[in-house]
Amino acid sequence: MVREMRKSLYIVELRTRGWGVGISHLPEERILTTVFRLSSRQKNMLHGLKNDFYYHLRKISVFTIGDKYVVAEKDLPYVERVFRRIYERFVEIRRRIYEDIAGRWDEIRGVIEERLRTMGLPTSRIDRLKPEHESFIDMYYVVIPLTFTIDELINVSEELEKLAKERDEYRMIAVRVREEAERNLAEVRRAYEDKIRELEATIEELKKALKERSREVYRLRIKAREVTEDAREIAKFLGEETLEDLKHKLESLKEFFIE
Repeated sequence: MVREMRKSLYIVELRTRGWGVGISHLPEERILTTVFRLSSRQKNMLHGLKNDFYYHLRKISVFTIGDKYVVAEKDLPYVERVFRRIYERFVEIRRRIYEDIAGRWDEIRGVIEERLRTMGLPTSRIDRLKPEHESFIDMYYVVIPLTFTIDELINVSEELEKLAKERDEYRMIAVRVREEAERNLAEVRRAYEDKIRELEATIEELKKALKERSREVYRLRIKAREVTEDAREIAKFLGEETLEDLKHKLESLKEFFIE
């Protein structure tokens, strides 16, 4: 059962605020972001930080669900260290962006005012658009237990099923929500099977390298351990039956892990 799963795996996702164009439905705000909020150079600097974070996340992620990275609990401190280092750089870049905007506000205000007049829009709220603090843009990351994500979908499905007594459409919505939970769980199982296949392929390479006394032996042993660790994290999430299955597989392969 999903509710019996251990919270050993987490979705980690970077979030940003104020980076993109059109962050508000106000026409003035859309013009503001187009005109000055982030120049191409500033966007590139910020996206460089985002890419750096995801580079490290890719290195340690156990697998992905959709475009979201799933990280083992033991690696969360590493994620935090990486983010702190990147955030220090972000704060400095953000300070420079804010100072640039504040220093050129009269010029920027004039450009926005002209654009609004051309579009036949009121100009009375322009000064409300001026950022008052560096925090007008921000970045942070969220950590969500994978089991929580799946459990919540199931809980919502059950609640919607109860509402089906009032309107039959709720039953179909409940089915859709539960199907999403099942898809996520199937992704986890598929990730486990992929890791097992990768481990088996690595062991076959290792067997050949041992026979040939190849220099590849050391690298393949490290790879086998890393893949095994990923498989173990997923197995813990899926429950005792999967974990026992993995233990039996590893028992038959233990000779290849001995230096």
